[in-house]
Amino acid sequence: MPRYRFVLFLALAAGVAPAANPPTPSEVLGFTPGDDYHLADHAQITKYFQALAAAAPDRMRLLEIGKSELGKPIWMAVISAPENLQQLERYRRAGETLALGRAATDQQAAELASQGRAIVWIDSGLHASEVACAQHSPELAYRIVTGTGPEIEKIRRQVILLQVPSINPDGLDWIAHWYTSNARTPYERAPLPWLYHKYAGHDNNRDWFALNLAETRHVTRALYHQWFPQIVYNHHQAPPFPARIFVPPYAEPLNPHIPSAVMQGIGMLGLAMSERFAREGKPGVLSYKTYDAWWNGGLRSTPAFHNMHGLLTETALYSFATPRTYKLDEIPERFPDGLSAREPSIFYQRPFLGGRWGLRDPIEYMLTADMAVLSLAADRASDFLLKSWQL
Repeated sequence: MPRYRFVLFLALAAGVAPAANPPTPSEVLGFTPGDDYHLADHAQITKYFQALAAAAPDRMRLLEIGKSELGKPIWMAVISAPENLQQLERYRRAGETLALGRAATDQQAAELASQGRAIVWIDSGLHASEVACAQHSPELAYRIVTGTGPEIEKIRRQVILLQVPSINPDGLDWIAHWYTSNARTPYERAPLPWLYHKYAGHDNNRDWFALNLAETRHVTRALYHQWFPQIVYNHHQAPPFPARIFVPPYAEPLNPHIPSAVMQGIGMLGLAMSERFAREGKPGVLSYKTYDAWWNGGLRSTPAFHNMHGLLTETALYSFATPRTYKLDEIPERFPDGLSAREPSIFYQRPFLGGRWGLRDPIEYMLTADMAVLSLAADRASDFLLKSWQL
């Protein structure tokens, strides 16, 4: 097992029965993530993940994968079915063997894949000013740990979710404290007057080839030396206005050094997102535009060069936790590239034509996208595992 500092809120290991009802985020935070004018900071989100791990130790483990540049812990929750967590090292080693091509034969690879579990990484908070990402993380953890019904149960059986609530805890605190101090004043939309990372600010997502930052090195070690997830999902904000979310497939150009099978898989995951948004009646889903697959320096980009399906979504944000209501006459006729912003198209199936948009709305969109990824991973777990070996 990778040498992480396990947070031993594992009541079962201590011989203590877990809590009967794992707490909801609002019960710990004192507000629901996404409530207007409220942002949880690193300590509050940590407190929730610790409480959830303590209440459901058979379904969730909480690990510290390193510390930020200012010394704050970076947490990773490992969420799955009890029987999977009991054999976590077995499934991690199976994924590693397949990812590094160490299975000796086609038959051995197929057996490992059929017996393994898909490993899916979902992170939040890299760009701390894109506040909905970290704020949505308690809701995702609660949903996967406590949810019922065939879909959630299959996800827990077939998937091991690696969830990082905030890759940039220093920035999360600066942004949350700055906004909270200004909320409901004339200055509540004022931007943070300094960088939201000690060294890099927004450019912390430009460091994945150089690995200058402590946070980047910790995540790189987890991804490419320890856990080898088949899917790496990186949350961001925001898409070109008036779209509510951008999802893959990416725009051209596509980097020719990325295996075509990886790009096809990324496209498949993005289409699963689009289909789920359509079923849930959520408008404003844009694809094939703005965000290409050429650049190779981002958290969603580098996994593709490791034969992993690196995904980015960009969900709409108005301003921190301040809501905004858009009128129809504020919606432009076209996007900057000429695509109609008011008429349906293959790239923009159901236009967003205005209405209220608060912090809770992007959180709901992110949860829909999460569920699309996790459900497809559960349905095709052995395929994703075998594909990593084939690549």
